[in-house]
Amino acid sequence: MNVFVGIVLDWYSFYWCGGAVTRVTLSAAACEEISSRRPLGKMATHALHAEIANACSPGQAHYRHSFEHGARHGRQAAREHDMNPHQVIAGRRNLTVDTADEQNDVTGKDLAGSDAIVPLHAADTAGALPVAATLFRGLDEAGVRYGIIQDLASLPEAVAGGDDLDVLLDKQDYPIFCSIMAELHGRRGLSLSCYDNVCAGREDWFVADFSCGAYLHLDLHVGIRVGWEFRKRYLAFDHAAVGRWEHVCVGGISIPVVSPEDEVRISIARFAFRLWTLPWKRWVAIRGSRKEQLARLSPAPGEPNSYIIEYKFGRGRSVSCRIRPSEDGILVHSGDLARLRLSLRQRCGFSRASGIADAAVHFVRKASYLALRLAGRVMPGAVPPKRRPWAGGVVVALVAPDGLGKSTQVSLLTRIFRWKFGCAQVYVGTGEGSGWRLRKGLQRLAFYRRRELKAIIRTEGRESRAMGRILPVGLALWGVLIAIERYAVVNRAHRWAMRGMIVISDRWPQKLRHGYLDGPMIPPNLSSAPGVGMLARLEKKLYERMDSCRPHLTLHLVSDYSVSEARKPGEITREGFDARLALMAELRALDKEIRTIDASASAESVKRELFKEIWLSL
Repeated sequence: MNVFVGIVLDWYSFYWCGGAVTRVTLSAAACEEISSRRPLGKMATHALHAEIANACSPGQAHYRHSFEHGARHGRQAAREHDMNPHQVIAGRRNLTVDTADEQNDVTGKDLAGSDAIVPLHAADTAGALPVAATLFRGLDEAGVRYGIIQDLASLPEAVAGGDDLDVLLDKQDYPIFCSIMAELHGRRGLSLSCYDNVCAGREDWFVADFSCGAYLHLDLHVGIRVGWEFRKRYLAFDHAAVGRWEHVCVGGISIPVVSPEDEVRISIARFAFRLWTLPWKRWVAIRGSRKEQLARLSPAPGEPNSYIIEYKFGRGRSVSCRIRPSEDGILVHSGDLARLRLSLRQRCGFSRASGIADAAVHFVRKASYLALRLAGRVMPGAVPPKRRPWAGGVVVALVAPDGLGKSTQVSLLTRIFRWKFGCAQVYVGTGEGSGWRLRKGLQRLAFYRRRELKAIIRTEGRESRAMGRILPVGLALWGVLIAIERYAVVNRAHRWAMRGMIVISDRWPQKLRHGYLDGPMIPPNLSSAPGVGMLARLEKKLYERMDSCRPHLTLHLVSDYSVSEARKPGEITREGFDARLALMAELRALDKEIRTIDASASAESVKRELFKEIWLSL
């Protein structure tokens, strides 16, 4: 049966065509090789690529050369990744095979280099957050001019909420971008002024996906500024300065990305102020494989292994940088880098002498940043975090009876927010969580009498009259010690929040009822031994102070007793569980801002609900 097959080469991402679409007609044998989807042998692969190259007309010689070049890398990539060679012969272009009964689309990126974009299999894009599709669709529908400018190889991971999205935005579209982010509950982040990424025209934006309990990080640029690592002040690129944008499909999401040529151009400009070499050396190394990008560049006249990167600065001024490939990256001519640095300074109105000021500011900021990092490790929470929410820090308290997963959720939420924000967790209880060593040591000594002590507290001291005077005094001292520790934890949590951290607390003190939900521990009817009354008043005063320092957000996990018993058998009695739920209801009646979460669902579902409540409070 005669089969008519055409291959449509979408050259939107191809340098020499600039958006043209070319159709090449192949023979039926070649069509069978492609449509069969079986692994091609070595001879068949050579024949297939030779036929594609020969099918190009004389006026399409650059297409023929591209296919011959792509065939070599395609065969190598197919062997390494166990793929059909026809999946990679088109490199960064889209390859569509039309047959009489089906149409097979293969979209991918060249696997020739480690920095190139790899074919996006289902496994690579299955984790893309749904909010990513909503975000990019909203930007496209609003006509926002934007694109991804670096780290293209990690794009699948970035849309899944596992890496940064470096976005270059046109300055005129910034208000539209902000309105779209507001609709998606986006949040801005603030970084330390001495942080290496802090510069004019750059912001951190975060978009939450409540269905997955995760968020995207957008490293937003309205202009790419270059300079020393801690002193970027020279505007090198804006959206209009990028020569060409391409589109890639990640998990069904069409995303504009910078072309390989512009990606190399931006990378060299970013490293121009950081790369130095000895005066007698001509070439400076930039690490990172860029084989696929270099294959698209024009060779330098008279230098077969060198390529030319052009920078245009308006009014006919331009700078050319010669580069050449190396084993672990590319080499840039040191003289060309010096001319590029000078041109960037002069374009922004600075002279050559400004380099001295740049170096001084860079070293001062870097020293400050390293000192703050060291102080933060030695004294956690003593210095502001590297990045914090724009609205400031927040204290979140999770309250629930035993067995409903408080500690598990606190650990999960801390891990989520700590990815990009300053986040810490605190523990207010007297169980296995963190706490003072003195209190923990005394607790182990009195472990064998813990049930007796709890009974005295919950009966409001009525059972202590037969215990003499030693036990009531010891119990009162124990209650004051616990109150002082909790008061210190509460103050520390609010102090960290004032510095911009997200603090998630496992439990929170209350003053309504003794012996339950981290309330006071000295019963009001405890025997009148010397000093007990004074200790009781001190404890009451501490809990009143803690009550005035309430968390910004309190979340109650509620469920029935069967859930607690299934998760932690024998940890708590039904009467104790019901008493805690009743006390939580009383607390909610006094504070209408307390939110409730159903803890009977899975840990993942509870985490998503808690994440949503915390995110909306930022």
